[in-house]
Amino acid sequence: MRLPSLLVPLALAACADGATARLGFDNQTAARTGPGLLADGTSLRLKIIAAYLAEDVDPVTMNNLGDTAMIWLNPQCADDISGCNVSGMRAPVGGPRVTDFFDLARPTAEINAALNAQGAAVPVGTYRYARIEMCKSYDGQAQPDEPTLMWAAPGMAAEQPFTSGDCGRTSQPFATPLVLGAGDTVAIFLGYDLASSVASGPGLPQCANGHCFRSCFDIDATTRACMDFPDFAPTAALDSGTATAVPPTR
Repeated sequence: MRLPSLLVPLALAACADGATARLGFDNQTAARTGPGLLADGTSLRLKIIAAYLAEDVDPVTMNNLGDTAMIWLNPQCADDISGCNVSGMRAPVGGPRVTDFFDLARPTAEINAALNAQGAAVPVGTYRYARIEMCKSYDGQAQPDEPTLMWAAPGMAAEQPFTSGDCGRTSQPFATPLVLGAGDTVAIFLGYDLASSVASGPGLPQCANGHCFRSCFDIDATTRACMDFPDFAPTAALDSGTATAVPPTR
């Protein structure tokens, strides 16, 4: 889904008497084994520009409603959120580009060490969603000229590239809206299960029960592998201020 109203609200992130929040991921996929690879061969790597909190989201237009607050910006953006985009997008001209793929198949501790998120100032208020920006669409360019994602499912011999013009992902709502007051310091964790977004099997349909995978790959004459973006479930935990925050115990 595109996020047409993203750029303007991000300017609200700094607030002198606000709260502090930082981003983490929580890989809840079973059978994690090593960097970039699950025991069954599942892999998912994508380009990410930024992550932020949203007070609310219009269910029809998917535009932001109310305040937003950026909580993480890719270091490849060089602190330039307005000019930054993923490689393969022609605008904004001259702005920095995100070229690296962020590996979601790693164990949680490795993911958050690579993320190296720092505390970001956010306005006090109530937030119901976290959103991830993965590209910006300008001047009629529907999607990048380069892959934005690499993936592999069980049984695939190698990763497959995928190029998406869906520039953002909206998380599931917080189980209870996140209320931040002045001086609060929290870590926001986006939990996900790759087993629900990357699958393979005999006769696997690309669309079923109202859901369609974004991409499919025929492993052989009878077996198909398919991929979709993961659903992110946000949680918040008091941040101890250590270098790598720890997700809440499940």
